[in-house]
Amino acid sequence: MTFGLPHAILIIILIVCSAWLFLVSFSRHAGPIFKPTSFKKVKLMISLAKVKKGDLVVDLGSGDGRILIEAAKRGAKAIGYEIDPFLVLKSRKEIKKAGLSNLAKVYWKSFWLADLKEPTVITTYLFPKYMDKLYLLLKKNRPTNLRLVSNRYQFSRKKSIKSKNGIYLYLFNRSS
Repeated sequence: MTFGLPHAILIIILIVCSAWLFLVSFSRHAGPIFKPTSFKKVKLMISLAKVKKGDLVVDLGSGDGRILIEAAKRGAKAIGYEIDPFLVLKSRKEIKKAGLSNLAKVYWKSFWLADLKEPTVITTYLFPKYMDKLYLLLKKNRPTNLRLVSNRYQFSRKKSIKSKNGIYLYLFNRSS
């Protein structure tokens, strides 16, 4: 049995996809599986954080980009970090389709490796064990006047300043 070029390409694609799935599944930076935040909750998160023009919004695990798009619609610069390359491509497509490429960007990168000193707003939907790790990272970096909005999960070491329908708002500054 001989294989032609189409078969060889298919085999290469299968090998690459299998390797990617293995790496994402067992990466020390892997997070929860993708579960999109409802559009209603996205709007609530953005409203609770009072996102406005001039803000730098960073979405940790940005998925399909819906939070980035909503923040950019309000004039904020929005940056997403996502480790799933398929979701990166999907969100880039959605951002372009919305005409917001000048305000919203997505990076194929673990947010644990990102510089989180500059954002004025961080949005997240992380399991509790990752929330505690994020809390320690933010305490170490000492952001100035950062508003963090979390969908569903709370920090165990910090009290939210406001909450509504399972969305929690936290304030970080140099003294907290």
